[in-house]
Amino acid sequence: MTLSVDHIHHLDRHLLGASDVNRPMALWVPSERITVHVIEAPAAPQRKWPELIPWLLEDRILQPVEEMHFVIGASSVLEDKKQLAVSVVSKQDLREWLRIADNAGVDCSAMVADYLALPFEPGRISMAWREGQFLVRTASDSGFAAEADLAWLLVRRHLDAADIAPRLSVSAPDESLIPDDLRADADINSADIDWQFAPIPESANLLAGEFKPLSGDLSPRAWLSSAALLMLALVLGFGYLQLSNGHLEERIASLESVAETSFGNVFLGSRAKPEAIRSSGEQLLADLFKQRESVEAPLMRALTGLDALMSNCDCELQTLVADSAGVSLTLKNAAKVNARTVNVPGFTIERQDVDELTSITLRKVAK
Repeated sequence: MTLSVDHIHHLDRHLLGASDVNRPMALWVPSERITVHVIEAPAAPQRKWPELIPWLLEDRILQPVEEMHFVIGASSVLEDKKQLAVSVVSKQDLREWLRIADNAGVDCSAMVADYLALPFEPGRISMAWREGQFLVRTASDSGFAAEADLAWLLVRRHLDAADIAPRLSVSAPDESLIPDDLRADADINSADIDWQFAPIPESANLLAGEFKPLSGDLSPRAWLSSAALLMLALVLGFGYLQLSNGHLEERIASLESVAETSFGNVFLGSRAKPEAIRSSGEQLLADLFKQRESVEAPLMRALTGLDALMSNCDCELQTLVADSAGVSLTLKNAAKVNARTVNVPGFTIERQDVDELTSITLRKVAK
């Protein structure tokens, strides 16, 4: 499968076959949900920027810092000072876009603001009509999306602030959308944006930090490793029980014979009675059967049933508690987890989402 590109609003146009499920795609996402802030690079070491920058921008954004996702993009130098372009988007928007992609059978590798799909060249502002709004690209790493009235107001500010006014390229279905005073000097066409062939700038990828996609080559995670070890232990345990049960009777009979003939030659007094030896053997056999019953216990079935829930969930296991009443686990980034796909006889499954954490409980049904 090859990596493809399209706008997230166009995923319903793709006809996916069985072999296309979870195919990798890079997606353009609505620019009106994203803001780009240019700030002076902090004096702290670069490794601390992801922690500092959200609080440096606290006064510029209208939502709590903890609800927003910050991505440090391209850097530039202005008056001998390093400037950073920081993209800010709501975590809720990112989760919703990832959910839409997952429902469409897409394994999203990148999400980029759609104004960057417009062509750019120095000294030119590019504009394109998209579903009732104008996309505007003013520089290699800056732009915006807005309704027509606001878009023209902001474009005029760019034109007035420039020492040499940049040229204006506009793609619009109707020239009447362009103000009269700008129409004469603008390069106008009616071409649509080719989302599938527009180059994706990886430096503007919003899927960074906690939303960074995991490589398909690294799919075995800690949960899968633990599940594999558990299954291996179960197989070896059952194999051991089968072999032990076959030879146990022979060992007991041999021990009775050896004990009866040898005890009197080594120790004075009465010999060990075969009944006592048989009792010890039966106790050992009973212990082995208890071990097998514990492996087949409802709690163990609940743990093995969680394997289907956790496979390829791209989530992080925070806590796991198991007791006689059932199993409870807490997950982070559990957007892909679908508890309805798990059926463990004798247990009910409950899911609760709180902020970024998801609690899933398998509770034993009372008989």
